[in-house]
Amino acid sequence: MDVGTSLALTFAYGLFGTVQSAIVGAASRQRGGREASLIMPLGAAPILAALLLLIALDEGQTKLSAPLDTAFAFSGLVLLCGAVLWLTIRGLPRWVGLAGVVSIWLVLAPRLIADLGLALYVSTFTLGSCASALAFDHFGVFGTARRAVTAPRLGGLALVGVGVILVRVA
Repeated sequence: MDVGTSLALTFAYGLFGTVQSAIVGAASRQRGGREASLIMPLGAAPILAALLLLIALDEGQTKLSAPLDTAFAFSGLVLLCGAVLWLTIRGLPRWVGLAGVVSIWLVLAPRLIADLGLALYVSTFTLGSCASALAFDHFGVFGTARRAVTAPRLGGLALVGVGVILVRVA
């Protein structure tokens, strides 16, 4: 993958990382922090298990140790994690369950880090996170407190962008 594509994907991952944080924050306001903290991994588990299921079906097995090397094991894991997630988000808006779906980007992280290096990956991810956080604050998305986008806040975002450039060219 070329550097430009890797940078764009990492920036997008940062944008979606903020979505994840905002959703968990919304769940926390309704259920408390401890219970809300379960929603993200429970939502990610069926997605990641489904990816491993696809690998197992395509290649006949995964490279994991038994019993996690078969499609049967991952089929059960997908169902179990989905059921536990459903039980956890009962009474909350259905979109709360999407917090873990954003974790799908985790499968790309090793490749992006290999392409960009860790410093450029983290700084670009941070730029995406800051950009979407400013927008979320401005519009009060997922019940976040509304805070207007101001020149100083945009200046802070610009400084993060300058940091990305400096990390890239250094």
